[in-house]
Amino acid sequence: MNITPKIIIVDTNIITDLSTAKILEPFANLDNVYISDLLKHDEIKSSTGNVDFVQKFKVINATAEELLEISSIILQKPKLSIYDTLNFIIARNNNGILATGDNDLKIYSENHGVEVIRTLKIIELMFQNQIISRNTAIKACKLLKASPTTRIPKDAIDDFIDKLEKDSVNV
Repeated sequence: MNITPKIIIVDTNIITDLSTAKILEPFANLDNVYISDLLKHDEIKSSTGNVDFVQKFKVINATAEELLEISSIILQKPKLSIYDTLNFIIARNNNGILATGDNDLKIYSENHGVEVIRTLKIIELMFQNQIISRNTAIKACKLLKASPTTRIPKDAIDDFIDKLEKDSVNV
């Protein structure tokens, strides 16, 4: 099952958020979610998320051209890491969506024509596509809100929880 028609290239902070929210496994099982080979082999560790679930992500191998392009982009935008830059390049080259919580990467990607989604949008899409229930989505948001590691503003999480709860009353 897919939650978007395009492939999704996932970044480490999204994996961490979804692990914290206890919904990493159903996300990793989606048919169109990928992780770059470099990210998977270099950046993933147990603190990122359940490694067994992360192993389920399909892998996109970076081409030699993509690896060479990393340095030219980093010269333009030094705040981007090698992994951030590669994720952008892979999403761009595959007409995919980049899933990231990194604001610099989000801005750079959107300014260069790559669609970006964040953790709450992923939760929303998983709920809309019946990958997770409304209750699971709300519990996931509450776990994120309680987490000291998430970058998501608490008011954005509260607004999303309110939307989920309000939609259940209107149905």
